[in-house]
Amino acid sequence: GTDVDLVEDLGITKKNLGRLNVVLRPATKHKFRFEYLPVEYLTDSVTLRREFVFNGQRYRVGLPVSTTARYNTYRFGYEYDFVYRSRGFAGVLLDAKYTDVRVELLSPIGEEFTTAVAPVPTVGFVGRGYVTKNVAIGGEISFFRVPDNLSEEYDGEYTDFDLYGTVNFTNNVGATVGYRSLDVFYRANSDQGSLTFKGLYFTGVVRF
Repeated sequence: GTDVDLVEDLGITKKNLGRLNVVLRPATKHKFRFEYLPVEYLTDSVTLRREFVFNGQRYRVGLPVSTTARYNTYRFGYEYDFVYRSRGFAGVLLDAKYTDVRVELLSPIGEEFTTAVAPVPTVGFVGRGYVTKNVAIGGEISFFRVPDNLSEEYDGEYTDFDLYGTVNFTNNVGATVGYRSLDVFYRANSDQGSLTFKGLYFTGVVRF
């Protein structure tokens, strides 16, 4: 096979993404978290400018190819805030991320696809502090890495970084602006892939 770049080789362009984030706090220092991040990229026919091999099939220069790339992540987590004060908190995260990736290539020589599905356990840290009564600044990072001595055929890394600021208009309604970076790498036997999402985001906040 060949390393195939979804952006440079297959013409996938940047787009806005949406997500759903739910946090339940049954007790002061304990939180249960859920996140759903659906990602889908569709491209019209792109004329290849570089030859590569995908799924054992050779794609030559000048061949028109349409691409569908889906990356859906479900995140189930538990947060324990070992420091909790009226002006902020600091805690640890234990997450299980379920990731489902599928890439399809459609061309005159046929249709090929590849999939990768894996649960990824991560650990991390989270914190938030109020600079004023209604304005908070926070951040979190979670990560996972396959130990180097575990296997010569399998390797993987996952890093999720989030830095944000929140303005609370009322006790129940607010808005958040932040920067998030998500880096994923995996290698299994003869297959490997890497994926990076990063950029600014804006979300609405509703509390009950």
